[in-house]
Amino acid sequence: MGTPKCSAEACRLRALLVALLVTTASACMTNVEYARPGQTLEPREGKALVFGRIRFFYDRHEIFPWDASAFYDAVLDVERAEARHVWLLPLDATQGSWELRPDMDGTLTLWLPPGDYGLFGSKDDPSGPIRPTLAVVALLRVPAGRPVVYAGELTFAEDFREGGHADDAFGAGSVTTDPMADAIRKVEATYGALPGPPALSVWCVGKDLPSGNDITEFVSQSRRLLDVGCSASP
Repeated sequence: MGTPKCSAEACRLRALLVALLVTTASACMTNVEYARPGQTLEPREGKALVFGRIRFFYDRHEIFPWDASAFYDAVLDVERAEARHVWLLPLDATQGSWELRPDMDGTLTLWLPPGDYGLFGSKDDPSGPIRPTLAVVALLRVPAGRPVVYAGELTFAEDFREGGHADDAFGAGSVTTDPMADAIRKVEATYGALPGPPALSVWCVGKDLPSGNDITEFVSQSRRLLDVGCSASP
C-alpha cells in the first residue's frame, strides 16, 4: 500500500511547519510558561500575561478536545473521537515552538514575550487519513510594554447541517471580546489580581490568513496583516 498523499496546499503547510520547527529547534528552546493556581501574577521582565479562551463547536455542540471527548456526528450517524492540536510559533524564530495545552474548557493563561505568533492546527481522527491535515488557523500580536494582554475568545465552528463547508482544520474561525469582563474575573479568582490593566490584542482569523510557500513569504504576509489589522471573522 502506498503512502497517502496530501493536497498541494496541505503539503506546503506541513513543509512550512516542519521548517519552522527545525528553525526554532536550533534556537533556545523553552517550554511555554503557563500561569498556575497558587502563583501570584507579578509582572515579569520581558513577558506579558496573555489570557483568553479557545473553543470548538461541531454541528452547534461544543466539544472539548483537550479531554479527547467523544461526540456525535450527525452526518455519518456515528460517535467520533477527535483530538485537536494547536501549535504556537513565534514568527521571529528566536524562541521555541509549543503545542498549547489550555484548560479543559479552553481557557488559556500563559506568559509570552512580545512579538508576532502564528497558530497552526490539526486534528487526529481515528476514522480519517493517517496524516492529519495541518493549517494556519490564527495569528496573534503580543504588544511590547504591556504586562497583560487579552486575546479574546477564539471560536472554531464546523456546521454541516447548515450546508457550510469547513476548512481543512477546524471550520470557520471567529473572535469575540464580549467575555472580557468574565475572563478577567475568572483569571483573578484563580490567580489573584492582574499585574496591570489588560491591553486588547485579539487573535487574527479569517479568509485573509496567509498560507505561504516558504517561511519568508509566510512571515512577511502575516506581519502585513497584523500591521493593518485583521477582521475577527471570515
